[in-house]
Amino acid sequence: MFRFQRSGRTKNGKTPQAIMWAKEIAEYLKGKYPQISIQVYAQLFGDFSTIYWISDYNDLATIENLNKQIMLDQGYWAMVNKGMEMFIEGGFNDTLMSSV
Repeated sequence: MFRFQRSGRTKNGKTPQAIMWAKEIAEYLKGKYPQISIQVYAQLFGDFSTIYWISDYNDLATIENLNKQIMLDQGYWAMVNKGMEMFIEGGFNDTLMSSV
């Protein structure tokens, strides 16, 4: 089992809007790519401005295939560009984990 996690830090005062946008982009991905099971989380303690997208996969081949499709998805990139003004530049972090 593999877990992909993307986190992003919002600009001051933009967290509520960014949460709504994060949920919209997750719904877009789930609707277009049924093999994606993505959830959106917000941090409760510490840095409250951090939003997480978390999805689980059975194998690396699925992740690689989805990544190739999403990289060419113009609808996805239009949504990404729309939301970027709510996040700190350089404030995104991607992590891929394997169950042990």
